[in-house]
Amino acid sequence: MRNALLIIALVAALGVPVAASAAPPPVICGTPCDGGGGGWTGCTQETVSDSSGIRWLAYYRHYLVVSYCKQNGIITSAGIVAHGCDWEGTALCSAGPAWLTGGGVGSSYATYTGHATYIGALGGVPFAGTSVVNLTILWG
Repeated sequence: MRNALLIIALVAALGVPVAASAAPPPVICGTPCDGGGGGWTGCTQETVSDSSGIRWLAYYRHYLVVSYCKQNGIITSAGIVAHGCDWEGTALCSAGPAWLTGGGVGSSYATYTGHATYIGALGGVPFAGTSVVNLTILWG
């Protein structure tokens, strides 16, 4: 009788892991079910620039810097932190307007545009124009 109970206990103990492993694994739904954006979370800044000319003789650099934060891929704050021009030699540059052109807070992307004008002379030849920089905060 004791051997019979021992065998029954042994079979029962071995049967528990078999029954547990036979159950289907839990379904993981992920982003569509849990409501998360599944994107990047954190804060950073991006810079875009345009330049032309010959360094130290007649040269300009137009730049736009945007700082932003995202939570699960959605922009929670964003803004232009710097927009300006540097120049050297006989060139001059003046930053004009810069603005948000698409997306932004509450979206997963944003685009910004900045304008500047420049003028200079190189070897006695004048040059002038408009510089346009476009900055995109990507999806995700």
